Amino acid sequence: MGDALVFWFPFIVLAAAIVVWAYGLVDFAGTDERQIRTFTRPVWLVILIFGNALGAIAWLMAGRPVHPSSPRRN
Repeated sequence: MGDALVFWFPFIVLAAAIVVWAYGLVDFAGTDERQIRTFTRPVWLVILIFGNALGAIAWLMAGRPVHPSSPRRN
């Protein structure tokens, strides 16, 4: 069991990173430019492409529009 986990772990991490990156790109592509926070659209595109999964996480946390139904932090 342990050997199988050691073998498959890098593939699982890579697959998860690709899924997060793809979700971030799709979410970015569907967002209106006027609703993007913190940076301009071209800057976010560069961050998403070259930042891979970390860029997508940054987009989801700092660039994605805040929806009125989501709770706000004070």
